[in-house]
Amino acid sequence: MPNATDFLLHAQNADGGWGYRVGGMSCVEPTAAVLLALTDPNARARGRDFILSSQNADGGWGIAALDSESGWMTAWAVRALADFADARAAVTRGAQWLVAAEGIRVTDPDARKLVFQVDKIDSTLRGWAWQPGDAAWVHPTALAILALVAAGQREHARVRDGVEYLYDRACPDGGWNIGNPWMLGRKIPATIQDTAVALLALRAAGVTSDERRVTKAIEYLRRAVAQARTPAELAWGICALRDWRVDTGDAPSRLNASQSADGSWNGNPFITAAAMLALKP
Repeated sequence: MPNATDFLLHAQNADGGWGYRVGGMSCVEPTAAVLLALTDPNARARGRDFILSSQNADGGWGIAALDSESGWMTAWAVRALADFADARAAVTRGAQWLVAAEGIRVTDPDARKLVFQVDKIDSTLRGWAWQPGDAAWVHPTALAILALVAAGQREHARVRDGVEYLYDRACPDGGWNIGNPWMLGRKIPATIQDTAVALLALRAAGVTSDERRVTKAIEYLRRAVAQARTPAELAWGICALRDWRVDTGDAPSRLNASQSADGSWNGNPFITAAAMLALKP
């Protein structure tokens, strides 16, 4: 996809990073995603240096270089830097931050029982939050699992914690949404992107398709991607289905058809990188 590559090369900022639009402030998430998609050595080296320079003193990363509070972006940074042999020290520090981070849990027996009655979840399980001091959510938990596996920590207990958290938050009808499967007695439907990143994380953690929650999630995602129209949903869905060796049907051709004349998807480097990863041979 030379047009997409050209778009990303043009969109790279002077500081080596990428934003969510051309000329936008460089942020860790789009920069990390682009590093996973691009092969150009010079652009990758500059992007790597931007992420390295943005690491906080505690080992984590914020949203951008000016953000001194480390959060979920740490997972993206660790995942991208894990591909660079000369970034091992930063990866190690980032992985240590992730291991130490966890979302707020409810462990009091009476409070735990109440949470289960209302939301049908185990509030004692350890997942990851978007930011320190928040409750855990599906998406940052899945990203943290992917990062720790990339950092060589697949057997770490925190990866198993994350897997158990994802199992508990699986929607009754298959897949995942951003948070709880139930709310006030009503089922909350799954979403394509959250299901995709959860499936990618479980695959990386060594879970097999014999696990019933994986089987239901794959079936949900297969059906949902067949109807998806947005580039982000198609890209995430294709990546996850392909990772589980599931036929993606005409989804790649629909994703190709949604590419803009400038080579991008939605003029967004992050979505463009995801699309490139999904369409990678």
